[in-house]
Amino acid sequence: MDHSKKYSVRAVYCHYRASDEEIYESLCKAVDPLDRSVSKIKNAKKIVIKTNMAWDPDHLRYFEGRRQEHVDDSVMRAVLKYIRENTSAKIISTDIDASSLPNLRDINYLSILDEFGVEFVNSDEPPFKIYEVPGGGLVFARYKLSECLADADAVVSVAKMKNHAFMGITLCLKNLFGLPPMLPHNRPRAYYHHIIRLPYVLVDLGMITQPCLNIIDALTGQSRREWGGEARICNTLIAGDHVIATDACGAWLM
Repeated sequence: MDHSKKYSVRAVYCHYRASDEEIYESLCKAVDPLDRSVSKIKNAKKIVIKTNMAWDPDHLRYFEGRRQEHVDDSVMRAVLKYIRENTSAKIISTDIDASSLPNLRDINYLSILDEFGVEFVNSDEPPFKIYEVPGGGLVFARYKLSECLADADAVVSVAKMKNHAFMGITLCLKNLFGLPPMLPHNRPRAYYHHIIRLPYVLVDLGMITQPCLNIIDALTGQSRREWGGEARICNTLIAGDHVIATDACGAWLM
């Protein structure tokens, strides 16, 4: 691996109808050469994963057997298997519950987390902590986020390949938007998801969390917009050690 570069990204072919084992093998091909990512994962005592899977199970969209708008179950299993085989660290998956239902019905991948002994933390619920943005921030100097991020040695962002109505793309950086809590513990979602603020908010969140491993599920994707768009077959998995570089590769392939 050429460490003269500040980032490395790998895109590998993986057929969208591949088996779970084939998806895992393809993920290994993408991640194994990322020395900086693998080193952080192996040396971590606590890893926090942010993935885009939480949604009302009655309204999940599927295409050719794969989740169309969210990270597919098979990809998430491959990610967790890879991390589990490379570390004994405590692993936490965090996201916001899309409907704030008390029974976490919308966290429809809890059974997958249970397979690998991964704890779930709802980022919408306390305890919280105030995090300063390194360098002062582009739009805000500090953000209220879940306390689970405070002592994480490694953060992993796992995203679906999709277009976004006004951001253009929603990949690993946009995936971090699911970290700030919303009402009643914070400002309303639209405050951060404003067409002017959002690009800068995303950079701030990237600076705070500094994901060391970024994975894009591009077995299938979605064109035109993030919800209700047109399904696409992409046959790809992407992994990188820098969130912006990973998204740039994903955008180029899109």
